[in-house]
Order: sequence, then structure tokens, then C-alpha cells
Amino acid sequence: MSKLKLHWLTARKATQTAVSFGTPWSQGALLPGEAVLLQDEAGTGVPVQTRINAYWPDGSVKWLLHSGVLDTRQTYSVSKGENARPAATATLSASQSPDGSVTVESSLLSCRVAPGSTLISSILRKQTSHKPVSAQLTALIENRDEQEGIETISIHKLNGVTEKITLEEAGPLRAVVKLEGRHRYTNREISRFPFVIRLYFYAGSDEIRMVHSFAFDADEHTDYLKGLAVHFQMEAEGELWNRHVGFAGDTGMFYEAVQPMYTYSGAVHPVYEQQQIAGQFVPVQEVEEAGLLENVRDNAAWGNFRLQQDSCDHYSIVKSTNRQCAYIPAAQGNRSLGAAFFGSESVILSAAVKDFWQKSPMALEVTGAAGEQPALTVWLWSRYAEAFDFRAYDTESHPFSYGDMDNHPEGIANTNEIAVKLFGQMPGKQAILDFAGDVQTDSLLIADPRVYEETKVFGTYWLPPKQEQYTTPEHERALLGFMDFYIQEVDQRKWYGFWDYGDVMHTYDHVRHTWRYDVGGFAWQNTELCNTYVNWLLFLRTGDYGIFRFARAMTRHTSEVDMYHLGAYAMLGSRHNVRHWGCRWKEPRISMAGHHRFFYYLTGDERTGDIMDFVKDADYAKPKDQVVTAEGFTSVRTGPDWSSYVSNWMVQWERYQDTKYRDKILTGIANLKQAPNRLSSGSHFHYNPGTGEMHYLSEGNYQYHMVICFGGPEIWFELSEWIEDEEFKDMLAQFGDYFAMTLEERKLTSGGLFNESNDQAWDGLRFAIRMPAYTGYRHQNQARMQQALDMLRGKADISSNTPGQTDDEGNLIYTNVPKTEYIREIREVPFVNTNGISQWSLNYMETARLLELMNEEGDQSDDNN
Repeated sequence: MSKLKLHWLTARKATQTAVSFGTPWSQGALLPGEAVLLQDEAGTGVPVQTRINAYWPDGSVKWLLHSGVLDTRQTYSVSKGENARPAATATLSASQSPDGSVTVESSLLSCRVAPGSTLISSILRKQTSHKPVSAQLTALIENRDEQEGIETISIHKLNGVTEKITLEEAGPLRAVVKLEGRHRYTNREISRFPFVIRLYFYAGSDEIRMVHSFAFDADEHTDYLKGLAVHFQMEAEGELWNRHVGFAGDTGMFYEAVQPMYTYSGAVHPVYEQQQIAGQFVPVQEVEEAGLLENVRDNAAWGNFRLQQDSCDHYSIVKSTNRQCAYIPAAQGNRSLGAAFFGSESVILSAAVKDFWQKSPMALEVTGAAGEQPALTVWLWSRYAEAFDFRAYDTESHPFSYGDMDNHPEGIANTNEIAVKLFGQMPGKQAILDFAGDVQTDSLLIADPRVYEETKVFGTYWLPPKQEQYTTPEHERALLGFMDFYIQEVDQRKWYGFWDYGDVMHTYDHVRHTWRYDVGGFAWQNTELCNTYVNWLLFLRTGDYGIFRFARAMTRHTSEVDMYHLGAYAMLGSRHNVRHWGCRWKEPRISMAGHHRFFYYLTGDERTGDIMDFVKDADYAKPKDQVVTAEGFTSVRTGPDWSSYVSNWMVQWERYQDTKYRDKILTGIANLKQAPNRLSSGSHFHYNPGTGEMHYLSEGNYQYHMVICFGGPEIWFELSEWIEDEEFKDMLAQFGDYFAMTLEERKLTSGGLFNESNDQAWDGLRFAIRMPAYTGYRHQNQARMQQALDMLRGKADISSNTPGQTDDEGNLIYTNVPKTEYIREIREVPFVNTNGISQWSLNYMETARLLELMNEEGDQSDDNN
């Protein structure tokens, strides 16, 4: 790879944008310490700040992360180079004092953060006479009580208190500041809702990116989430007609002066147009315009403005003059772009929230605009919405609804991204809209799909065949058709909301023409059967931005809401249920790092990196009903338990070259080799988390499709390329062979260890199609490969192990639901189910690739003979 070419994932409004992006490197191509050079289309070197994000097993660089402010009109290339790195025209510096405070200085911004009750002590826009801005965190908890027919609702305010600050990067082009703390009750010495906030600064940028994460640790039965906010405190000066408030709507701006310049006569003065249309300050002469001034100063001064996105399809804008007066309706719309603006002669500020309408109920608010200390507030959970109830959907479990209940929200989290921009002068409405539009998309440079294939940074098992003869056109069409189905289904079914956005449903109810949103384990998917892998592998195959958005939203959701960040189930995730945290079974397969590493390496997102680090010792977590022997052994399944641990350990090995976790992987493999049928034994083994040892128990003691459905093949196929262990590859092939055998064949091959008493453990072959395909590839076994290919062509049915219905050309068969049978006009696909689609998609992608590899190796063998 002489030059790695990069392009923008999607168009940007701004011509210069802050960006951090990952670049992949083939094993051995780049060593730590060797220089790399970023160049634009003309071959001019461009300064970026670079760090290593992952290593190959041989110690060479696998992933780099680059950060800088780049021209969105350019494409770029990065190469290993002897050329001198270009000098940056704009830099920044960051330093931390003994008291823990951090100061960041760039040519455009000055910022200070310190431990205590103020999140940001000051942000100042340089090269202006503007006043500094500060920020504070707030949470609201609602308690309810009903006695003798009187319902009492009390709302408790909690303020964020920063306890720890870490300066993670200190320039010269990017600074990253991590703040950790808790929200403390204002009327008692109790804290709740631990938070992690990261602030990102880029040299040459007047924007600050904030990644806001908090965890729920209150009492689900009494504590309702009533509000969660970031307040930006400002100082305002100047005439009220030169104080402007704006909200980004669906396509344009709601934009007004605190004191409008309309007149009693209805005549439009030129300064009114300049104020309202151009969005600029206007000078008014005291003498020459005395009549206008008298009229304008008599106009009501509107001090408070609010946009509330109460659902994915509706927002309202209201305003009031002061706290003693009512709010009046100002406007309504559908899907706000999620930006608020306040401009005065002493401060010009805008804040925008990514996925604003998708994660309703959110709100944006400007208060005190007519006074000296206005505030712009971002309500991540709007205090004006109904408080969120974390309780279970029922008081008892329903065995026939697929999964017992353990409604346990303690430890779940939520992450949101806020961009803050301090303008040097009044920007006008279009500039605010452009800022909002850019926040709602993704600033990212990516390589062409073939680069991820050639560098093999995510393995080779998923690559699209190089030769068309090994693809099946109808399967390729169905593969992309199913992806498009889910992207559309999110909008058709309105799978949005603060706690839900990013997930999809599990099982469809064709009688009610809806998903089983209210039926136990048939509701939210929660990473079940690795639809996360499908999303990211399809993005790597196509480079399609729509797929990236879908995958990114699912990564954000599943890494936060579906797993536990603290408490009794820390490091585990909660299985599929009506409530994301409602299932009894808390398992490592839901929280494993493999779901999220694609997003991390492509973007360098530090929050995702924290989460992958957090689960590295998930083998020490204690799921419900776990029994520990006197020797320290627990019971685990080779998959999905041990395979999930391996996923976590692989990330630690590649990110930090931590041989402790590599050795745990190798210890487990060595123990499996000693079992009678190696990986095909069990799948329950005794396991010691302290040593990584696995002790054989018996054969057929658990369903083997569970070994496969939760990322086992994806993890192990890639691992086999890392460790180059031929016997481990044979173990994978043996597993596929056993799965494809008849009872009699298994009985004969295993010497009777598999027999009528335990053979049902091998049910579910359609989930495991890629494993017989691997057997075909590994052993040049045409019969096994053909068996896999034939199963891919199986027709959809009511079972959960087939995808939805397609025609002979692979097009999904959509049917229109009668208008009277659902609340609005919709269409559906017969037999659709997420488990079947996820596994069929993985089976097809990997089988097609394995078929090509089998024939390539067969051709080489023929040539050698």
C-alpha cells in the first residue's frame, strides 16, 4: 500500500471542519515511530496529530488515528513517508495544574475547567470583546406518592460535580479533556447519575465537541428521570433588539429578536429587515430615529424561548416575556435540526445536539434573554416531558414469552453528542443552519472498501469475493435488501427515543401487523445474533453512508443502554426483552467488545474505547445463578461465553499489546485441544477466570448453535489469522463437520460420545451454515461446501432461522397492509425476523468468501501437482 486514499464519508456544509479518523495498515507495513504523511489532492502536506490505536501481533501498526482541521473540498492520501511533516499554521496547547484544573488555549478559544460544581469555568472567543461562557450540569429526579386520593409529585434538583479531570491529549492540533463526577442533590448529601464528559478542542476551530455520558444508579421503583441538562451561562449587554434567539427547524430557522422591531403602523423599517432577515445587529440613531425607538422600546421583550421535540415527528416552540407570565405558542414543526442560538453584543453562541429528534424527548431553551445573565440550555431529557419510568412492564414473568424477567436498570447508560460554537460575529441564519446540518451528519474521512479488504484489519472471512463467479446475484440483492429494510423499518415503526434509538425489534407478528413489542423476549433485539456485525461488515463492503448511520446508532445504543456500566451486573449486558434491561439473563455476549471495535477504529471514539476496556475482565462478572467451585471454577459455554471473552481479550491485545490477555486466549485453546472433540466438546466447560483454564465436562451438554450465533465464527476466524495455529483451524473445521453430519455419522465419528441421548444439541444447522462452509474450505470438501450453498437457498418460513421472503431474483417481497388493519398505511415482508436475517446475512457473506478461498487453494494444489 504505497498511498492510502481517503474521501469524506458524506458532504459537509463547512469548508473547514474538525475531524478525527482512523487509517488501517497491513501487518508489517508500518512500524511504531515511523513517520506518515497526509497530503491533499495537489500533493501538499497537511498537518495532523497522529497516534497509534492498534497493533498487529508482530508489533507493527494496525490502526492510526489522525486529528486536525481539514478542507472538506479536498480528498486526501496518507502514506509512510520520509518527507518532513508540514508545520501547522494553527496550534493549541493544554496544561493541567496541581489543583486538577485544565486550561486549553488556541488562536480562537480559551477554556478552563476545574473540579467542582461548574462543568466549564469559562470559554472565551478570542479576537473579540465578547464575555466568557460557563457551563453546568443538572439532573432532575421525580418522586411520586399517592395517599388517600391525593397524588403528590416532588421534583428534586441535582447539580453535576466534577470530581476528576484527565488531560488525555494536549495538542498540538487536538486536546481532549475527560471530566468525571456525579450529580449531587441540592438539598441532601446524596449523589446519583455518575457522568463522564469529554471535551474536544481543535486548533483553528471555534467549536467544542462535547460527548456526554451518564449512568442510571437510582431506585427504579421511586426515582423517575425528569430532566438531564447542560446549561450554558452567558453575560449579555446591549439593546434588546440586538439580542437574537434562534432554533433550527425542519429546513429553516425560527429566528427572532428579544425585542422585535415591528411598528404599530405596520410599515417595515429597513433596520427591521436587516435584523430579521439578515440576522445582524442594527444601529438606531437616538435623534434621527426617535419615533422608531419609542415604538420598539414599547414592544414586549421576550425573555424565554423553548423548542421541545416531544416525539420523533413533532416539536413545538413557545416563548414568554418573564417567569411571572404564561408561555404562548410560537410555531410547530416535525423534525428539528437540533440547534439553538443566542447572539448579543457580548456573546454569540450556538449549541446543537446530534440525533436530536431521533432521541426525543429533548429540548432547547434560552432563558433570561432580556436580562444580564441569559442561559442557553440543552435538555437531553426534557424537563417538560413526562418523567421516564424505569420499572418493569409486568410484575411477573411469562414463561411462554421467551425469557424470565429481572428488570434491572441500575448501571445502564446513555451517551449524547453536543457541539458548541462561539462565533466571532453575527453569522446569519444560513450559517447557523449549516452548523446544525453538519452536527446531524458525520465528520469522517474513510478509505475505499478495498483498502479494508487489502489490509485485513478486520480479518478476511467477510470479504466480498474478488471474482463474480463466487457471488450469487440474488443473494447479494437480498443482503442489501434486508439492510435497506431495517433502515426503512426504523422510520416506518418509529423506533426512536432516548432509550430506544439504535435498536430494532426481534420478532414480527403478522396478525397484528406489528413487531412483538409487548411480548417478553420477542421485543427489542439487544445485539441478539449479532446484527451489529452485519451492519458494520456491510458498511465495509459498500462504504454506504446510510448503513454507517444505522450502524453507528446501533453501536451507541447497544454499548450504553443494553449493557451495565456499574452495579451488580457490571461488564455484562441484558438479553432481548420488552425493556432493554428487563431480561433475567445478563450475559457477556451482549456487552462484548467485538460489537463496537469497528466504530472505534474507524472514528477513534474515546467513549467506545472506554467501554471496550471496561469489559476486558467480564469473565470475573457474576451472572445470576452462577455457581463457583471451591477451586474457583465456574461454568461457561465455549460460545457465547468464552467466545465473548476472547473478543474482549483480542481488543486488549491489539490496542495495548497486552500479552496477559493473549495468554488467556492461548490457554483456553490449549485446554480445548485436550477435550475429546476439542471445540466440538461441551459446550459447557469449567472455567477459572484467574488462570483462563478450561476443564472438560462432557459432550452435548448444551445447544451448539449457541456457540455460533453470537459472533463465535467471526471472532475465531479472525483469531485464527492472528495466531496461525493450524490445529485451531482444524478445530473450527471439525466443528462445522460435526454440525453437518447425521446422527449416525456423529455417533460413529465421535466413538459414541455423541448419541441419541445428546444429539439434539446439534439442532439449528441453518444458523451455522458458514461452519460447514469452513469445513469445505479447510479440507477441500466439495460436499460440505455444497451443503452450505444449498441451505442458503432455503425458502423463508415461520421459523426464526430463515430470513424474510424474497422473489427468485432476491428482491424482498413487500405487501401493503390494509388501511384498516394498522394505524397508518404500512407495508411488510412475510416471515421477516431479525434473528434469521442476521444469521443468513453472515452465513452468506462468509460462505461466498470461503467458496472462493476453497477454489483458489484447490487451483494452487492442482498447479503444484
